[in-house]
Amino acid sequence: MMLKPNLDLLRALAVLLVLAAHIAGYTIRTTPVSFALGQLGVMLFFVHTSLVLMQSLERQQLSGAALLRSFYLQRACRIYPLAAVLLLGIYCFADGQWTPFELAANLLLVQNLVYARYMSVVLWTLCLEVQMYLLLPLLFLLFRRRPLRWLLALWLLSIPLALVQPLVTARLSLFEFAPCFLAGVLAWRMQGRQRLPGWLWPPLLALACAAFVVYAEPRANNYGRWLVCLAVGLALPWVRELAAPPLNRASKFIAKYSYGIYLFHPPLMGLAFRTLEALHPVWQWSLFLSLLVLLTGLGYHLVELPMIRLGARWSAARAGAGVAAPAG
Repeated sequence: MMLKPNLDLLRALAVLLVLAAHIAGYTIRTTPVSFALGQLGVMLFFVHTSLVLMQSLERQQLSGAALLRSFYLQRACRIYPLAAVLLLGIYCFADGQWTPFELAANLLLVQNLVYARYMSVVLWTLCLEVQMYLLLPLLFLLFRRRPLRWLLALWLLSIPLALVQPLVTARLSLFEFAPCFLAGVLAWRMQGRQRLPGWLWPPLLALACAAFVVYAEPRANNYGRWLVCLAVGLALPWVRELAAPPLNRASKFIAKYSYGIYLFHPPLMGLAFRTLEALHPVWQWSLFLSLLVLLTGLGYHLVELPMIRLGARWSAARAGAGVAAPAG
């Protein structure tokens, strides 16, 4: 199994990069470097998501329809409830003049498929993740026992598909980022090869980040995104557990609340730094940080965690019923 501390650090770094990029955009101005850092954070999320979900599929030890039901049920309980809380709050309290159609599209996370406005700037990534969820179980079933070279061939094939996609339709934007998701699938397929010391993981991530910013900052194209994801995905399986207790604890804490941080920070920034821009910066920052901590904590403990547990119970019950049925 892939090492949890390393994945916690990857997820924590991803959300902090996105947060830093948006803070720069709100309080100073969006620069090519801050844009690149935000994009990098999203790309690391894509690698992390696909790797963790492939591991989850492997742990379930199910097959066929039971595997698909369990996976999709758990993902729906994980991704939709907290996003719905955010969206209903924006719809009711923010002055965006959203139509019922736009609200429905955002609640279902299909904005890119129906060309609806995004009610929050971070939701474009959730659309892609939800659409990738449809494919991950199929990739798991196809590649769990096949040679690694098949998966490498698929990654290479995804590059021309990603290049052609904008010429066909914007609705297929998932293909633009398919190489990023597939890098996480490669990491899953290669796991268990830990030979490098764990202390190398932070500098390896730092090196990948620096290379991405230097390469992508003046260009803002997809090649840097695909390459940095591939580099991180190929490096992950080779690095042993990071044995740095303070860093591990901090990474675990941030990773635990990362979904709430990711969802809630844009509207709170808009409130603190735009709506209340007349306030002294000290009050703006105090309001932003206080509300971010409060809403993230409440969101996790009142919505996110209970729904994760509910999804796990429903999935276990359905799987149990499916196993027991033939015996009757």
